Amino acid sequence: MTYISSDSSRPRIAAVVVGFFPEPPILQALLAKLQEQVDLLYLVDNGGCDKIDWQATPKCQYLPLDKNYGLGYALNKGFEAAIQDGAHYVATFDQDSAPPDHLIASLLTQHELLHAQGVKCAAIGPTFFDRREVDKVYFPFYKEDSKGIQAIIPAEGKDQATPYVEVDVLITSGMLICAAAWLDTLRYDDGMFVDYTDTEWCFRARSKGYQLFGSMAVQMGHALSDAPPVRLWNLNFFHYSPLRRYYYFRNTLLFCKKPYVSCAWKKRLLTGMSIRFFASLVYENRRLSQFKMMCKGIWSGLHNKNGAYPT
Repeated sequence: MTYISSDSSRPRIAAVVVGFFPEPPILQALLAKLQEQVDLLYLVDNGGCDKIDWQATPKCQYLPLDKNYGLGYALNKGFEAAIQDGAHYVATFDQDSAPPDHLIASLLTQHELLHAQGVKCAAIGPTFFDRREVDKVYFPFYKEDSKGIQAIIPAEGKDQATPYVEVDVLITSGMLICAAAWLDTLRYDDGMFVDYTDTEWCFRARSKGYQLFGSMAVQMGHALSDAPPVRLWNLNFFHYSPLRRYYYFRNTLLFCKKPYVSCAWKKRLLTGMSIRFFASLVYENRRLSQFKMMCKGIWSGLHNKNGAYPT
């Protein structure tokens, strides 16, 4: 495959935002912020974005879908449009992210540096914190080694030995992806529909010899769930609707069946799923609905059901 070298003309950068019944002020602020940082900008409408004044962001191209086909399908549509328009890199975003100024430029600099060193880098993403919390608490990166899966925890003001670290997985929002990697049979799996879409992509990319990196020098606020997480036993428990619980439990099982998921990761994810099953019955509302949807998700995962929840 061919990477964009530092000697070539400046690469074209695209951003793809997937929206699903968003809060208009937050999404429009995101589009306005991204317009200043990229050459191409796409809003893929998975539902409820038709009321957004996307035309107020002149660079934005609106890609409506006739229904919600899931996150993977929407991202693939955005990538198709971006690459057809000549993008060399594509940054992906959820609708509720708050990227800082120069996010894209900083990630691109690190991306290009890795490529110049001969690293087969598929993607690099920022350090995350929940933008709704008063105290800035960072979410860790994870990397498996001989001792198991290690958490790499960024710290405010800490002198980092390197501006980026190799990781096993990145989340969708803020991930800057080399377009050539996506073209290298790395389309998103639309069968996941929502949860694990980014995780599955990352593990599949690494199984093909690519590397992923987390930037310790670039930070971004993000809302990773419907409300700030509950922290118990050193774990983050996110608030989700019963439907999202269905997808999480189903897709955990589907993902763990993939041949490129290590035993260490399977053990971690299945253990976490078990803990979250009982924890959700303690701290979530609508406990009966949560219980039913978690059980349905487990059944669907065991029986290899994917795609949208059957209605």
